Amino acid sequence: MAEHNQLIDAVNIRTAIRSYDDEPIDDDTARQLDMTLAPLNLLGDLHLQLVRDRPKVFEEANASGHLKNAANYLAIVGPKDDAEAKERAGFYAERAVLAATLRGLGTLWVAGSWDRAEAARHCHIRNGEELYLAVVIGHPEHHVERMAKSYEELAEFQRTHRPTKTFEQFTDGMSDEARDAAPAWFRAGVEAAMKAPSAMNRQPVTFTYDADDDTAAAHIDPSAGDEHWALNDLGIAKLHFQIGAGQGQWAWGDGGLFLHK
Repeated sequence: MAEHNQLIDAVNIRTAIRSYDDEPIDDDTARQLDMTLAPLNLLGDLHLQLVRDRPKVFEEANASGHLKNAANYLAIVGPKDDAEAKERAGFYAERAVLAATLRGLGTLWVAGSWDRAEAARHCHIRNGEELYLAVVIGHPEHHVERMAKSYEELAEFQRTHRPTKTFEQFTDGMSDEARDAAPAWFRAGVEAAMKAPSAMNRQPVTFTYDADDDTAAAHIDPSAGDEHWALNDLGIAKLHFQIGAGQGQWAWGDGGLFLHK
């Protein structure tokens, strides 16, 4: 894994991890993660935080077998009642997830498999803020063996471990002719977004390309039934698209445009 340290590599090997070793996140790794979160919080006007050794937050999910040894989390905290902030939280927290992936850590976005009230007791929520979601983080089960796997093995596992919507479903609203005519950067962006996590695993985001002004747009798909977390998932998908496309920048919001540079 040492030779693979780019974000696109993390996109290609990140998977949802539900089972963890009981080894704690050490202080040095925690400092590195906090150093990653600090500029992301500044860029996104957010309050993302690493919280360690709080297994009670996941007590029920661990007991049921839905999770195993989950004890640490990224608290996704931001301004109350702010739709754009929820999208930014998805975008920038997923950036932290990918950084953690490159360090060999496992992650899982959670919307329901946690005790929100218990989690809120262990993170700092300022006036005017709320706790949106959490990301479980820790050493994946059998992580020493996992780290011994090649990049190609991890990427193949990511490709096959769960179903995903097709490229055509991710570009619903485009004709076959428009898909064929779209530039390579658009296809690469969509393919990276196809590998993005979502809070309820519903992948509620689609993309279109406008040949007239050479822009892409991201849309929330209301048929996905993910109205509670769709803005967060929109931010996650936009980050993956931007990494896959290579260069460019998004405008926030449902229907926001991507300018490729």
